[in-house]
Amino acid sequence: MIFLPVGSIRNLIVNRSFRSICEQELYQDISLPHHTFRSIRLLRTFLLRPDLALLVRHLEICFNFDTSYEFSRTPEDLRVNGLGALSLAKNIRSLSLRGDVDWIWEASKDELRKAVSKMRLVRLTFHESWEYLRRNSRVDFGANIRRLLQAQPCLEEFRFSESIEDITFSRVASLRACLQASDIPNLKSLKAPPVIAMVFLPLATRLESLDLMTADWDDRLLSEIESKAAAIKLSIRRLVIRVSNFYHDQWFWNNLNNVFALFPNLEYLSITVNSMTTARGVKPARFWR
Repeated sequence: MIFLPVGSIRNLIVNRSFRSICEQELYQDISLPHHTFRSIRLLRTFLLRPDLALLVRHLEICFNFDTSYEFSRTPEDLRVNGLGALSLAKNIRSLSLRGDVDWIWEASKDELRKAVSKMRLVRLTFHESWEYLRRNSRVDFGANIRRLLQAQPCLEEFRFSESIEDITFSRVASLRACLQASDIPNLKSLKAPPVIAMVFLPLATRLESLDLMTADWDDRLLSEIESKAAAIKLSIRRLVIRVSNFYHDQWFWNNLNNVFALFPNLEYLSITVNSMTTARGVKPARFWR
């Protein structure tokens, strides 16, 4: 792998002999999770150069596909047909759509869901908004997640975003009532809060990687993980644990051996502890990458 300064990349693209080679490499993996205007410019590029859109395999952008919202806040020279541009990227295998947290269930986003359903994704990141779900109690969380997964039979990695707050019992119950093993036949990697992961564990028979984000651990959670993971705990090779509440989670530190014992065949283990600072006036971080 070769790393070049941005200026050098521009010079290579100007050179016709290297341009096509550079474009093939530069457009395969695109990650713009926190750059709305750069995401807009990228989508415009797709419209101008559909051949470049076909090169993309991984796409992570920050863009709201609600045109009325986007047009009211975006300079006129940056307005773009986002849905049309995304539809041109027909070879995407990994997708993350930030900036549009309601696209999975909002009625007005049906065309966007259709565009995503035509992709053969192996990795999908879902940027949920529990605050949005609280305000929209009629949303059937389980049914919509199931519909999303059923449209992606090749999916190997499903990731909930870093938010772990305000997951209500009714949302979890809805998912448990809807999700079936046939919806996730190839799932190998899951990133989710434990209460969501508990729904997936008994069904994801091919799961190898588990990334859990939680604020509190206790005997009940340990027992539930042990019972739900009984059928697959030998297959888990990679375990990531993220703890957000350091000062109120003494149980976790006292029971590390019990947590690790759940998955005896681990080959990779990572523990991230948040809010460890004691400095005055420093606000603890709430999210992870």
